[in-house]
Amino acid sequence: MATAWRSRVRFREPWPLLHPHRCYYLRLVRQLCWLIILAFFLVEVEARVSSTGCLQRERDALLLLKAAIKDPSARLSSWRAQVDCCAWTGVVCYNTTAGRVQVAVLNLQNPNAHQPKWTQRALRGELLHPSLLSLTHLHTLNLSYNDFDGTQIPPLIASLHKLRHLDLSFSNFSGTIPPRLGNLTNLLYLDLRSNNNFAKVLHSPDWLSGLSSLIYLDMSYLNLSTVSNSLVSAVNRVPSLQHLKLVDCSINTIALPLNCQLNLTSLATLDLGFNNFNSSLPNWLWNLTSLSSLHLSHSGIRGAFPDEIGNLISLTNLDLSWNLLSGPLPDVIWKLKHLTYLRLRDNLFGNSLPLGIMNLSSLSTLILNNCSFIGRIPSEFGNLTTLVSLSFAYNSLSGPIPVEIWKLVNLNVLDLSATLLEGDISQLHLSNLTELKGLLLSDNPFITIATNHNWTPPFQLQTINLGSCKLGPRFPAWLRSQRSIMHIHLYNTSIEDTLPEWFGNSFSILSSLDLSHNKINEIPSSLGNLMGLEFLHLNNNNLKGHIPSSLQNCTRLLVVDLGDNKLSGSIPLWIGQSWQNLRILQLCSNMFNGNIDPQLGHLRDLQIIDLANNYLSGSIPHSFGNFSTMISASAKQLLVTFQTKYFSDMNFGGSEIPEGLGGYSSRPIRIECSKPLEFVIQQSIRKHPVWESTSNTR
Repeated sequence: MATAWRSRVRFREPWPLLHPHRCYYLRLVRQLCWLIILAFFLVEVEARVSSTGCLQRERDALLLLKAAIKDPSARLSSWRAQVDCCAWTGVVCYNTTAGRVQVAVLNLQNPNAHQPKWTQRALRGELLHPSLLSLTHLHTLNLSYNDFDGTQIPPLIASLHKLRHLDLSFSNFSGTIPPRLGNLTNLLYLDLRSNNNFAKVLHSPDWLSGLSSLIYLDMSYLNLSTVSNSLVSAVNRVPSLQHLKLVDCSINTIALPLNCQLNLTSLATLDLGFNNFNSSLPNWLWNLTSLSSLHLSHSGIRGAFPDEIGNLISLTNLDLSWNLLSGPLPDVIWKLKHLTYLRLRDNLFGNSLPLGIMNLSSLSTLILNNCSFIGRIPSEFGNLTTLVSLSFAYNSLSGPIPVEIWKLVNLNVLDLSATLLEGDISQLHLSNLTELKGLLLSDNPFITIATNHNWTPPFQLQTINLGSCKLGPRFPAWLRSQRSIMHIHLYNTSIEDTLPEWFGNSFSILSSLDLSHNKINEIPSSLGNLMGLEFLHLNNNNLKGHIPSSLQNCTRLLVVDLGDNKLSGSIPLWIGQSWQNLRILQLCSNMFNGNIDPQLGHLRDLQIIDLANNYLSGSIPHSFGNFSTMISASAKQLLVTFQTKYFSDMNFGGSEIPEGLGGYSSRPIRIECSKPLEFVIQQSIRKHPVWESTSNTR
């Protein structure tokens, strides 16, 4: 109609000359006509939407679902009866072949999944109302990263026969996994990863064979120890499978029965890391010629590196780290031309670094930490121009770092920590590394870092670890330009300088700071501007004076170590109020005096508090019985230390020991008046956060 009308208008033009008023009225008529046509069009669209919006029964089913769960973040606020459910958050509708619009996708994944406190925004309660079976065309159901109170996975899910994508990961389901899930013959994607290894139970894996269309299966973090012997056989009956992930499942064997035909010929990704095989690699692995990614780290694999790995000609990613593989690396590895990621760290290969690596011309990540390699780094490694991450840390290497390494312009991470390398590193060496994000050369006492005071690097680091290198006596001024830095570890670097005032104003996202074992004499007040700081190590310096009150702004701190300094005054009262997330507090061997603030007892997550070798007086606060993490059976370390010889008024007898400390009855307890009062469970403490490929800490 509109097209015909516009054609007639064009036919009458050009208009004859008319009186100006007549022209005005004609223009007005034309505009009114357009408005009428537009109104008819909008009415027609509205009618079409009303007739093709979501079905009443589907809207009602979703509203019943909403009523059955708690939504603390109001994520489902758009789910209202007067609104077309196809416009609701997490709901997607498709046109069916019958001409109706029906719900096809229900995505209730927690959008805050990767935030530290994501559980606070999780949907909670009993999840699936039986009316959900009204969603007969549902093909995608994503309920990941929610909290369904340890309820069982609802068996009724198995009645949603058109499901192709099912994600129930990290949603606090427990109990037996319903074998009826094997009825979902159209399912392509299944993710059952668990928050808790013992929450979900798999009595038999046989139902997996019913998933005849399955392409992706992830059951990581489930305890599958009771079905280890039959698990691989069951998976082998799903020939369509392309991606299989069974990480940290307590599996103790991946053997196939003798004379069993391998059906997993389409498998492209296999991740069985963090299991307990304690054996050599099974022969059936070498027939997976379509495999592009193989991850078997932390799985107790032992023996010689098999030559048969050369059969996996499609491999691009290989991770066999943290195992007990031994002997020289076979030459066949260097024939895997498609390899881009090679991670073999923490094995027992020995010998010198293999030159065959030069044949892997597409390699971007090479991680060979702690593999007992010896000798020098060959200069030929400079030919691996595609390298983005290079790590030879914790090997017995020697000599200087080859000049060619500094010409790898694509390097993002360079980790040569604890290698006994030597020589001077100047700004000329670093000037080509424009993409560098992580520089880790720690525990190499024969390496000297020498740069001009006014040098500005061409890169923006996220992590720097030069601990135990020769760096001082002045604090490196070039760090001021590193606005993206999150981890600074410069312990034992002979710095004798005062921390510059700009330090606390330059690193807005700094997470960990270790300047311990230097000769720094003052904590600048600007350090309180580092409000994202979680780890602070300033122990074994020459720090004097009081702890700056500005540090109370650092409310995210988990570990504070200011021990072995000359700090004085009373322990600040605000510590117990502002550092509520604290796990470790080390203030030993200083010059603090006065009473212990009872507010410290309100740091409920505290696992270690060490106040020994100070000039404190008075009683142990009764509030110290509040240390719930220490009392908890799940606590992995515990240390409370006071040095009695400085407690002039301390009464350790009877009621002066807080009653709450009786919660340690299951732990080794020693109370002796002539020695420190200690409640001790010894365990090594990782001081620094982990960076993959740079995770070695001193």
